[in-house]
Amino acid sequence: MKILLFDDHKLLGESLTRALKEFEEVDVCDFVDIEKHFYNALRTYQYDIILLDINLKDASSLNGFEILDKLKEDNINSKVVILSSYDMPIYKEKAYEKGAADFINKSIEISQLVNRLRQVTNNKVVKTIRKESSLTNREVDVLKSICTGKTKKELAKELFISERTLYNHIQNIYDKLEVSNTVEAYNKAIKLGYIEPLM
Repeated sequence: MKILLFDDHKLLGESLTRALKEFEEVDVCDFVDIEKHFYNALRTYQYDIILLDINLKDASSLNGFEILDKLKEDNINSKVVILSSYDMPIYKEKAYEKGAADFINKSIEISQLVNRLRQVTNNKVVKTIRKESSLTNREVDVLKSICTGKTKKELAKELFISERTLYNHIQNIYDKLEVSNTVEAYNKAIKLGYIEPLM
């Protein structure tokens, strides 16, 4: 396998690169932590797999999802594997929709990572998403709004709905997330990826 790793954490990137090179299945493993170097590497070498983080902070003007889109536009044939600590169902779903070959949590053991990458190269990945709930876009908007501290009357006016409709939305959100109050709903929504955590 010929692997290119793009991550904003230099220490993690260098350590993971050294660890991957210990495996006989890995012929090449290059690491970059700057967007310009990432595209330069892709122009000069054909990689089988690109390991890509979602949150690239100062390493890139784009996040991992946006880079997935760009790679597709540029007809890059390498298989992209998202390697992230944001292991949330909605993130996995988004990654798969954008063409990722797999989605792997950074806490994985190195030998398991190599095994998953082997499955990717052999097209044997089973893409599974464990959906604990399915909030609509409107419900996500309502949830974000009710966490601002405004009154229900103010929120209903802002959202152009009646207070009765607002209460129905809130009850649906609580039922779907299996929670009983706004704080629990907000925390669960972050955990599931409906609301982005502070990065």
